[in-house]
Amino acid sequence: MLFSLTGTTSITEQGLHQASLLAIRHINENGGINGKTLVPIVEDVASDPYIAARKAEKLIISDQVTAIVGLYTSGCRKTVIPVLEKHNALLFYPTFYEGSEQHPNVIYCGSLPNQQLLDFIPWLIQNVGKSFYLIGSDYIYPLETNRHIRQLIQSNGGTVYGEKYVALGHQNFAKTLNEIQGMNPDVIFSTLVGDSGLSFYQQHEKYGLHQPIASTIVAEAEVAALHPYRALGHYSCFPYFSSIDSVSNRKFISEYKRAYGTDIISATTESAYNSVLLLAEALKKTETISTDSIRSALTGVSLDTPQGNVMFDSSTQHLWLNSRIGKVNKYGQFTIVWESGNPIIPIPFLAHNLSDSTLDFKPIDDTSHLNSKIMKYDPLLSKLKKSLATIPVPFGYFDEDGVLLEIFNSSLIPAHFHELKPGDNIYSASLNESGVGLALRKYSSSYEVTRVLKANNSPYGITIAGFPVVGNSGVRRGVLGVWISNKTPEFTELMLTSIRSIVHMCANMADIEEEQHTLSDVLHGVSSQLTKSLFAVKEGRVLFQNQTADELFKRKRDFVNSVLLELSSEQEEESAENIVRTLKREDSEDSYEVKVIHKNSIHFIYFKPLPRPMYRFSLKERQSLTTNDLIGLNELFLQTIEFARSAAKTKANVLLLGESGTGKEMFARAIHNESKRKDKPFVAINCASISKELINAELFGYEDGAFTGAKKGGNPGKFEIANGGTLFLDEIGDMPIDLQTTLLRVLQEKEVVRVGGYKPIPVDVRIIAATNKNLFQEIAYNGSFRSDLYYRLNVFTIELIPLRQRTEDIIELSHYYLQELSAELGQPRKYLSEEAAELLRTYNWPGNIRELNNVIERAFYLSEESPRITIAHLPQFMIHSSNALEADTQDLLVDSLPDMLIIEKSKQKNDEHKRQVYIQTLMNYKGNISKAAKQLGMSRTTLYRKLEEHNIQAKQFK
Repeated sequence: MLFSLTGTTSITEQGLHQASLLAIRHINENGGINGKTLVPIVEDVASDPYIAARKAEKLIISDQVTAIVGLYTSGCRKTVIPVLEKHNALLFYPTFYEGSEQHPNVIYCGSLPNQQLLDFIPWLIQNVGKSFYLIGSDYIYPLETNRHIRQLIQSNGGTVYGEKYVALGHQNFAKTLNEIQGMNPDVIFSTLVGDSGLSFYQQHEKYGLHQPIASTIVAEAEVAALHPYRALGHYSCFPYFSSIDSVSNRKFISEYKRAYGTDIISATTESAYNSVLLLAEALKKTETISTDSIRSALTGVSLDTPQGNVMFDSSTQHLWLNSRIGKVNKYGQFTIVWESGNPIIPIPFLAHNLSDSTLDFKPIDDTSHLNSKIMKYDPLLSKLKKSLATIPVPFGYFDEDGVLLEIFNSSLIPAHFHELKPGDNIYSASLNESGVGLALRKYSSSYEVTRVLKANNSPYGITIAGFPVVGNSGVRRGVLGVWISNKTPEFTELMLTSIRSIVHMCANMADIEEEQHTLSDVLHGVSSQLTKSLFAVKEGRVLFQNQTADELFKRKRDFVNSVLLELSSEQEEESAENIVRTLKREDSEDSYEVKVIHKNSIHFIYFKPLPRPMYRFSLKERQSLTTNDLIGLNELFLQTIEFARSAAKTKANVLLLGESGTGKEMFARAIHNESKRKDKPFVAINCASISKELINAELFGYEDGAFTGAKKGGNPGKFEIANGGTLFLDEIGDMPIDLQTTLLRVLQEKEVVRVGGYKPIPVDVRIIAATNKNLFQEIAYNGSFRSDLYYRLNVFTIELIPLRQRTEDIIELSHYYLQELSAELGQPRKYLSEEAAELLRTYNWPGNIRELNNVIERAFYLSEESPRITIAHLPQFMIHSSNALEADTQDLLVDSLPDMLIIEKSKQKNDEHKRQVYIQTLMNYKGNISKAAKQLGMSRTTLYRKLEEHNIQAKQFK
């Protein structure tokens, strides 16, 4: 099954896909195919002909399917046909189409123009009006359908006021609707497909145009998608409408609604259902499964379908189908205003009994339009002219619309065709029945030949051949016509074979170039949406850079060059392919997160600018902390940050593992603040700091009178307080084993029961747990942690890196703490001496970042007025540990006593300084807490706390 489950036509094709599955289910429920089961293999072609061809070949070769059911647009069908030819596979095509095709590898189950238009156009002229405006999408079906419509309108005494084509997906019709309003036709005939059709109908109603729209495309599914617009009073013509009042149709609708919850069924949906039934009937009649046997078994098959009786026509490989005209009513259904009564014979090659002047397509008189067509094909035309230059015969290149774009060797063209010129149409040039016309209509990969005997008194006559310009992609780019004298038949055959090879080669080259241009456009288009700067580097040479990278390179050429040279020159092991490395690099002004991916000898290097946390954020103020505020350059640490960002995007519970002091709570807050729960509470509780007796009430709350000393009216627990947000359970490994059982039940049931209560209270809480213990060992050896709780928490595990493994981050963290202390105390910034920095780097840091913070704060106070932190300001045990593995503990304590006195003295001095700052600020603002807090850069709550700590009464300043 090949349908577009995504893309511009998916709104229609979803129904086809569902109906096909329903038919397979009905067939299997009724015994299958002679006892065997039909198995669907579904591929999404995403409304893309190239994907359709690729997926069709995959189904045939890899999945070895019996036949293919599917496709919607003619573009997809025509692209897949060469694949079907190549492997002799069969396609059951369920969609109405433009006709003029009969391929042995396609069973056409949709309606033809004669089954939709021959009665529809005369009915519209008789019942609605004689003047028409035609609008369609710019591809095969609308172009060919409108050719038939024009001819039928003229032959029935009507007039075409205007005609317009827009690109697939086009959705702005303001200009077109204004044009229609000015012309004031009786009927607008639309062959717009997908999103374009829906937008046109919606804007038609919005603009208040009174003319009804007629269509052979818009059915029930499209009308339903127009909501809140209604499409009331518009017309469509199909073999099937869901409003058909028959037993078989009511049963079909009932089954479809039971399966998919909707009764919105269109003609193509019913046709897809019939396509599968038709295939099944053929399979039941054949003993051997092959394309030839299935095709042969279809002869004489007729089906009783929801639309009525349909029959397979073996001479055309199409179906005899019914025809009905419907008008959209206020219920979004079609009221049937006319129906054929009996199935109509399929006529794929529809000819109209009109005069030659009516039949002829007019040549293109608009020079700019012709030039735009020529420019589109110019690269291909240049290749063909150059490759065919040595062959002494005339050639004419016709595009997919049958328009002649260029003649090569025009002086050699036969006299009968001397008047041919660029812009002429194949039909007006009397080439419709020649090899050129046949090749254009048949859409086959092989060339077509016709011979004219003794043309224009020539004793030999001429051969007119049409070569489809098709490469390996299967996409046709027009037809190359050639005129060859029949003077030497052997020479003619040899020349035709040579021309076919040359045309195929040129088409292949055009395919490759177009694919390269497309890939380049896609790469630029996609990469232009990246906020990151992307450089693709191979062997020191930049192969590609996006627009953001261009701007970065202009501003920081030397910095970018140095980073690219450093990273792209690294020797990568073969096992490093596709591994993402995250680094941090900075210059004197900015800091960047740099991601490196090595793939196929190319380094893809992304630069993402980072804020400087030390200048904009205090880690003490954690309410709005995110991963961007976490400080570090270490590669493993940056990977940990990436894991945290990924965790923030999920709903899963998170388990943070790491030694004490590695920043587990900060990571928990950052994950919460970047998640969808960021606007809800973040509640932290340390499971090791609360007594065993109280932790139950602390977590789950308690009712009034639950225990002695219980608060009157009861009290909500942490789970209730955190409802909708995140609960951080620090030191989860120290939670009592009996309480773990209760916690597990809460996580499973998502509800809590307060201590002393009985009523369950629903809670929606995400758990982030943290521990410095090895929980797996606690489970295996100590039995102090439940394995089922461990697996419930261990959904997204993040291991935090100890500081001793992040030596390159120690100095940056130290600078940050010094900067923060300077800002907080209003003192000049202090720096580390080289000896002090080296000692900090070589120390083992068993207490991790928390210990580093304490050491730096101690050194800051000890340094007093000095702008430099030296070894003398660092703890003695750090100095001793660098000289010996063990030190005398008593000596260290004695050595530390003078230091403690200095620190205490310094702290008192700084406390008095802060007290004076608060008093002066309150005086300036006459005791206004809000203004004072804003001036000091803190919240009102924080200022109140500071004033209380320093014994300051705000009211005395008012």
